[in-house]
Amino acid sequence: MKFFDMKFWDRTADLYDAFQAVNREVYKEMTATVERLVPRGAKVLDCAAGTGELSLAAAKKADSVLCTDLSEKMLANARRKAASRGIQNIGFEVRNLFHLEDEDGTYDVVIAGNVLHLLTDPQAAVRELYRVTKPGGKLLLPTFTPLSKDSSLIKIYERIGCSPEHWYTPQEYKDILCETGYDVKAKLIRGAVPCTFAVIKKPL
Repeated sequence: MKFFDMKFWDRTADLYDAFQAVNREVYKEMTATVERLVPRGAKVLDCAAGTGELSLAAAKKADSVLCTDLSEKMLANARRKAASRGIQNIGFEVRNLFHLEDEDGTYDVVIAGNVLHLLTDPQAAVRELYRVTKPGGKLLLPTFTPLSKDSSLIKIYERIGCSPEHWYTPQEYKDILCETGYDVKAKLIRGAVPCTFAVIKKPL
Protein backbone atom coordinates (compact mmCIF):
# COMPACT_ATOMS: atom_id res chain seq x y z
CA MET A 1 0.00 0.00 0.00
CA LYS A 2 1.32 3.44 -0.96
CA PHE A 3 0.25 6.85 0.36
CA PHE A 4 -1.09 7.89 -3.06
CA ASP A 5 -3.09 4.66 -3.60
CA MET A 6 -6.55 6.25 -3.51
CA LYS A 7 -8.27 2.96 -4.31
CA PHE A 8 -7.01 1.58 -0.99
CA TRP A 9 -8.06 4.65 1.03
CA ASP A 10 -11.47 4.90 -0.67
CA ARG A 11 -12.02 1.18 -0.10
CA THR A 12 -11.19 1.40 3.60
CA ALA A 13 -12.90 4.75 4.31
CA ASP A 14 -15.99 3.12 5.84
CA LEU A 15 -13.80 0.89 8.04
CA TYR A 16 -11.46 3.65 9.21
CA ASP A 17 -13.37 4.57 12.36
CA ALA A 18 -13.67 0.89 13.31
CA PHE A 19 -9.87 0.66 13.24
CA GLN A 20 -9.74 3.72 15.48
CA ALA A 21 -12.14 2.04 17.93
CA VAL A 22 -9.77 -0.92 18.31
CA ASN A 23 -7.10 1.58 19.42
CA ARG A 24 -9.65 3.65 21.37
CA GLU A 25 -7.55 4.78 24.33
CA VAL A 26 -4.75 6.07 22.10
CA TYR A 27 -7.19 8.01 19.92
CA LYS A 28 -8.92 9.43 22.99
CA GLU A 29 -5.68 10.87 24.33
CA MET A 30 -4.55 11.97 20.87
CA THR A 31 -7.72 13.99 20.26
CA ALA A 32 -7.62 15.43 23.79
CA THR A 33 -4.01 16.55 23.21
CA VAL A 34 -4.96 18.23 19.92
CA GLU A 35 -7.82 20.06 21.65
CA ARG A 36 -5.50 21.20 24.45
CA LEU A 37 -2.75 22.44 22.11
CA VAL A 38 -5.02 24.41 19.74
CA PRO A 39 -5.33 28.02 20.97
CA ARG A 40 -8.76 29.62 21.08
CA GLY A 41 -9.51 31.47 17.86
CA ALA A 42 -6.81 29.65 15.89
CA LYS A 43 -6.80 29.06 12.16
CA VAL A 44 -6.07 25.34 11.67
CA LEU A 45 -5.09 23.11 8.75
CA ASP A 46 -5.39 19.32 9.10
CA CYS A 47 -3.63 17.31 6.37
CA ALA A 48 -4.22 13.63 5.56
CA ALA A 49 -7.11 13.95 7.99
CA GLY A 50 -8.90 10.71 7.14
CA THR A 51 -12.40 10.85 8.59
CA GLY A 52 -11.55 14.05 10.43
CA GLU A 53 -11.35 13.09 14.09
CA LEU A 54 -8.40 15.41 14.80
CA SER A 55 -10.05 18.21 12.80
CA LEU A 56 -13.20 17.85 14.89
CA ALA A 57 -11.15 17.99 18.10
CA ALA A 58 -9.39 21.16 16.88
CA ALA A 59 -12.72 22.75 15.92
CA LYS A 60 -13.82 22.83 19.57
CA LYS A 61 -11.47 25.80 20.15
CA ALA A 62 -10.40 27.01 16.71
CA ASP A 63 -11.98 29.85 14.79
CA SER A 64 -11.73 27.78 11.61
CA VAL A 65 -10.45 24.36 10.57
CA LEU A 66 -9.66 23.17 7.05
CA CYS A 67 -9.91 19.36 6.96
CA THR A 68 -8.02 17.93 3.98
CA ASP A 69 -7.26 14.52 2.51
CA LEU A 70 -6.57 12.99 -0.89
CA SER A 71 -9.52 10.59 -0.54
CA GLU A 72 -12.96 12.00 -1.36
CA LYS A 73 -14.60 9.13 0.50
CA MET A 74 -12.63 9.87 3.67
CA LEU A 75 -13.70 13.51 3.44
CA ALA A 76 -17.34 12.53 2.84
CA ASN A 77 -17.28 10.61 6.12
CA ALA A 78 -15.61 13.56 7.86
CA ARG A 79 -18.38 15.87 6.57
CA ARG A 80 -21.06 13.52 7.91
CA LYS A 81 -19.39 13.38 11.33
CA ALA A 82 -19.12 17.18 11.51
CA ALA A 83 -22.77 17.59 10.53
CA SER A 84 -23.94 14.99 13.07
CA ARG A 85 -22.06 16.86 15.85
CA GLY A 86 -23.31 20.28 14.75
CA ILE A 87 -19.80 21.55 13.99
CA GLN A 88 -19.91 24.43 11.51
CA ASN A 89 -16.49 26.10 11.73
CA ILE A 90 -14.91 23.48 9.47
CA GLY A 91 -14.33 23.19 5.73
CA PHE A 92 -13.25 20.25 3.58
CA GLU A 93 -10.92 20.08 0.59
CA VAL A 94 -8.90 17.54 -1.37
CA ARG A 95 -5.27 18.52 -0.79
CA ASN A 96 -1.81 17.00 -1.30
CA LEU A 97 0.29 17.70 1.80
CA PHE A 98 3.48 17.80 -0.31
CA HIS A 99 2.15 20.67 -2.45
CA LEU A 100 -0.03 23.01 -0.40
CA GLU A 101 -1.59 26.01 -2.12
CA ASP A 102 -1.29 28.32 0.87
CA GLU A 103 1.14 31.17 1.34
CA ASP A 104 3.94 30.93 3.89
CA GLY A 105 2.79 31.35 7.50
CA THR A 106 -0.95 30.95 6.87
CA TYR A 107 -2.02 28.79 9.84
CA ASP A 108 -1.67 29.03 13.61
CA VAL A 109 -1.75 25.23 13.88
CA VAL A 110 -1.03 22.58 11.25
CA ILE A 111 -1.87 18.94 11.96
CA ALA A 112 -0.74 15.79 10.14
CA GLY A 113 -1.75 12.74 12.15
CA ASN A 114 -0.75 9.13 11.48
CA VAL A 115 0.63 9.79 8.04
CA LEU A 116 4.39 10.32 8.14
CA HIS A 117 5.08 6.58 8.52
CA LEU A 118 3.30 6.10 5.16
CA LEU A 119 5.66 8.39 3.24
CA THR A 120 8.92 7.69 1.45
CA ASP A 121 10.13 11.23 2.24
CA PRO A 122 8.54 12.31 5.52
CA GLN A 123 11.00 15.17 6.00
CA ALA A 124 9.86 16.80 2.74
CA ALA A 125 6.27 16.68 3.99
CA VAL A 126 7.26 18.18 7.34
CA ARG A 127 9.08 21.04 5.62
CA GLU A 128 6.00 21.86 3.53
CA LEU A 129 3.74 21.73 6.60
CA TYR A 130 6.22 23.91 8.51
CA ARG A 131 6.25 26.43 5.63
CA VAL A 132 2.52 27.18 5.97
CA THR A 133 2.71 27.39 9.79
CA LYS A 134 2.79 30.94 11.20
CA PRO A 135 5.80 32.10 13.22
CA GLY A 136 4.95 31.24 16.81
CA GLY A 137 2.55 28.55 15.56
CA LYS A 138 2.57 24.80 16.12
CA LEU A 139 2.96 21.76 13.93
CA LEU A 140 1.26 18.70 15.50
CA LEU A 141 2.51 15.34 14.22
CA PRO A 142 1.08 12.36 16.14
CA THR A 143 2.06 9.07 14.49
CA PHE A 144 1.70 5.39 15.35
CA THR A 145 4.99 4.07 16.70
CA PRO A 146 4.58 0.45 17.84
CA LEU A 147 6.96 -0.79 20.49
CA SER A 148 6.98 -4.14 18.69
CA LYS A 149 6.42 -4.86 15.02
CA ASP A 150 5.08 -8.29 16.03
CA SER A 151 1.92 -7.03 17.77
CA SER A 152 -1.32 -8.73 16.72
CA LEU A 153 -2.94 -5.41 15.80
CA ILE A 154 -0.05 -4.47 13.51
CA LYS A 155 -0.44 -7.81 11.76
CA ILE A 156 -4.17 -7.14 11.27
CA TYR A 157 -3.42 -3.73 9.74
CA GLU A 158 -0.91 -5.30 7.38
CA ARG A 159 -3.33 -8.11 6.45
CA ILE A 160 -5.87 -5.61 5.14
CA GLY A 161 -3.19 -3.89 3.06
CA CYS A 162 -1.95 -1.15 5.41
CA SER A 163 1.77 -1.67 5.01
CA PRO A 164 3.58 1.60 5.82
CA GLU A 165 6.92 2.61 4.39
CA HIS A 166 8.29 2.20 7.90
CA TRP A 167 6.96 1.25 11.33
CA TYR A 168 9.04 3.69 13.39
CA THR A 169 9.86 3.10 17.02
CA PRO A 170 9.26 6.19 19.19
CA GLN A 171 12.96 7.09 19.13
CA GLU A 172 13.30 6.49 15.38
CA TYR A 173 10.31 8.73 14.75
CA LYS A 174 11.71 11.57 16.83
CA ASP A 175 15.09 11.14 15.12
CA ILE A 176 13.67 11.45 11.58
CA LEU A 177 11.85 14.64 12.63
CA CYS A 178 14.97 16.09 14.23
CA GLU A 179 16.79 15.53 10.93
CA THR A 180 14.77 18.48 9.56
CA GLY A 181 16.70 20.75 11.93
CA TYR A 182 13.56 21.86 13.77
CA ASP A 183 13.11 21.73 17.53
CA VAL A 184 10.98 18.65 18.26
CA LYS A 185 9.15 17.83 21.49
CA ALA A 186 7.51 14.41 21.77
CA LYS A 187 5.57 12.28 24.21
CA LEU A 188 4.52 8.63 23.97
CA ILE A 189 0.83 7.73 24.18
CA ARG A 190 0.64 4.08 25.21
CA GLY A 191 -2.04 1.69 24.01
CA ALA A 192 -2.72 -1.19 21.64
CA VAL A 193 -0.66 0.61 18.99
CA PRO A 194 1.22 3.41 20.76
CA CYS A 195 1.50 6.88 19.24
CA THR A 196 4.34 9.34 19.52
CA PHE A 197 2.80 12.81 19.66
CA ALA A 198 5.42 15.17 18.24
CA VAL A 199 5.14 18.95 18.38
CA ILE A 200 7.27 21.44 16.47
CA LYS A 201 6.88 25.09 17.45
CA LYS A 202 7.92 27.60 14.81
CA PRO A 203 10.01 30.44 16.28
CA LEU A 204 8.71 34.01 16.13
